[in-house]
Amino acid sequence: MSVQHRTSRMPRLLIGGLVIALAALYLLYSTAQGATTYYLTVEEVKAQGPSGRNVRVAGDVLGESIVWDARALVLQFEITDASGVLPVSYHGPRPDMFQDGATAVLEGRYTAEGIFEAQTLLLKCPSKYEGAE
Repeated sequence: MSVQHRTSRMPRLLIGGLVIALAALYLLYSTAQGATTYYLTVEEVKAQGPSGRNVRVAGDVLGESIVWDARALVLQFEITDASGVLPVSYHGPRPDMFQDGATAVLEGRYTAEGIFEAQTLLLKCPSKYEGAE
């Protein structure tokens, strides 16, 4: 293989590698942007009003507000924190440890109807699992 043939391939390889690296960086950036959620208090969720972006909010479940429709897999309840009370609607299976006083971490959107539509419902481990002091 001649020296001239090898040197003519080098710029094409560099350009190809640069294109692949830029495409990978763009994919990482766009994925990170879509996965970003903001953590707000109940008061901040209500104050911002309905929005198209996902937010994260946490609060304690109010047991008397829990309404579970097992057939439709719809869970309606309210959470509370130091700043207020927020009605929540969640479509999906009811978590085993979902009960009065459980701390729920929710990701979703606040609607014009004043309901937080949670797409994700996570429960923090109750204190009974914490080690003795």
